[in-house]
Amino acid sequence: MTNREPGHCAESRKWLTHFSLRSMTALHVSCNAAVQLTEKERRTITSSIQQFQLGEGSRGQRLLERGQKYGLAVNDPLFAGALDTFIKEEQQHSRYLAAFMQSQSIPLVQKHWVDSVFRKLRGLAGLEMSLTVLVTAEFIAVPYYRALRGATGSPILKLICTRILEDEANHLKFQASMLGRVASARPLAIQHAISMLHRLFLLGTIMVVWIEHRPVFEGADYSFRKFQDETLGEFLNWRHSRWTRAVRAGLRNAARVGKLESTERQA
Repeated sequence: MTNREPGHCAESRKWLTHFSLRSMTALHVSCNAAVQLTEKERRTITSSIQQFQLGEGSRGQRLLERGQKYGLAVNDPLFAGALDTFIKEEQQHSRYLAAFMQSQSIPLVQKHWVDSVFRKLRGLAGLEMSLTVLVTAEFIAVPYYRALRGATGSPILKLICTRILEDEANHLKFQASMLGRVASARPLAIQHAISMLHRLFLLGTIMVVWIEHRPVFEGADYSFRKFQDETLGEFLNWRHSRWTRAVRAGLRNAARVGKLESTERQA
């Protein structure tokens, strides 16, 4: 008889395979000097792209350690591997931006208060909250990279933004899958309350990002309303996907418990 891989392991394997294959098609962005920006575009994007390049480069060490503990707890040896390849893809985004910045003589920054706050929040939280803070940045990233792509005429920067947006679409699906599993043990009422708090946190983040990156958004004809609507749209679509996965995971957990209790009674 063939032993079927448990559903939760199959999900991790799917994402581990996806990110591993995706890494094989990474862009090559030359850091050699090649003027791509007008002086106006350079002034518009410099501070903004510096911040996002820094944020994309997080090592994610504590997140990975928590993922390893969770994988052991639920008997999913592939969970941490999928999380690791996901983090590496985020770091690849940082390298794309860094190479482009070097080619345009835009210096890298080592620290920014927004990035420090996000890292602090992830450091203080457990796995579920760490992933929640991380996915908040993903919601913001989607309209941001659309705006960055539209704010310049640089073919290279447009290509980078398009690649990152393709990756982010799958990152949101991955996060819905992972958080749906992690949160499935909680009662749905508590999950709903956490979701409402997450929305409030996202609204606050939207305000901060608009203030910090307004020139880029306005350079792409984004109003605050458009930025907010696109971000909340990503959140609502993701939340629906996550809830669907959480309910399914909860039903599978209940079925496993029921089967175990039935076996014990028969014994």
